[in-house]
Amino acid sequence: MAREAGSRKQTGRRKEGHCPLSSVPPSIEKITRKMSLNPLDEKEIRSYISQIDELPTLAQSIKRLIEIIVYEIDSPQELESIIGYDQALMAKVLMIANTTLYGYRGKVSTLSKAMTVIGYNRVKSICISNLLMSLVSNECLISAAHREMLWKHSFASSKIAAEITKRRPWINGEEAAVLGLIYDIGWLVMAVHFNEQFTAIFETAARTNVPPWCVEMRYGLSHTRLSKYLVTRWAFPEPFKAVIEFHHCPERSKSFKTQVMLINLVDALSYSRERPEAVNEEMTLSYCRGLYISAEEWQEYKESVERIWPEADHLWELLN
Repeated sequence: MAREAGSRKQTGRRKEGHCPLSSVPPSIEKITRKMSLNPLDEKEIRSYISQIDELPTLAQSIKRLIEIIVYEIDSPQELESIIGYDQALMAKVLMIANTTLYGYRGKVSTLSKAMTVIGYNRVKSICISNLLMSLVSNECLISAAHREMLWKHSFASSKIAAEITKRRPWINGEEAAVLGLIYDIGWLVMAVHFNEQFTAIFETAARTNVPPWCVEMRYGLSHTRLSKYLVTRWAFPEPFKAVIEFHHCPERSKSFKTQVMLINLVDALSYSRERPEAVNEEMTLSYCRGLYISAEEWQEYKESVERIWPEADHLWELLN
């Protein structure tokens, strides 16, 4: 809600779900102090969050998909059964399997063949992405442009997370891919339920070349807080809660710091088209060192992002 600042003083208390301003690079901190977004106080934030009580409960199919991934259950038959109950999802999986993207020349007409062509793990990620998107989004309340932006960001983040974990066997690669899919789901909730605020934050971010999460810190209603509310309500595993709350400030996470640092790096890479300087900031590079990512390897990931976006564009066209 872009109104003139100054009519309400900010309190010194850190709002729940926010990272401290020390997590913001100094150059950005100077810019955000001049934002026109009027900050909300804690009472207003709680009032806003109370308005999303109508969010649906998590479908059992999504819960089971999460369990299959987090606990590394190898069950293609069960995955096929889950997909088979959702005709729209099954059609999308078959459609993707029949594209030139995966290089198969024959006709894919069964789910078992689709999992062979696309890959068991990739099918799981596609399913969760589409099920979650359909669960919390409403095409009548979110613009086509915002829906597309959020879906592509989610897809790219999942791919990047999976790529980084290939060289880190101590991280569950499938779990990382799903974390990449859902860590920013709070933006989707904000876009649907608080579209005026969402639009103002992203317009301000684009105009000033400041990350949206830095803009929202000055506003008060954060996507991390909305995400945390959602995954707590849905009883997601603990690693998901830590990543969602602390991916912008991994140093504050008391547990699952490896996953949190990973998603922080994923976030920097996925937004590198809008803010290319973010991938070279000292804070970002310190998290690279924390995950034993060399300068050469980090450069590879920066270059790989450019290959991911065409795939995201292609899949978006197929799915819509």
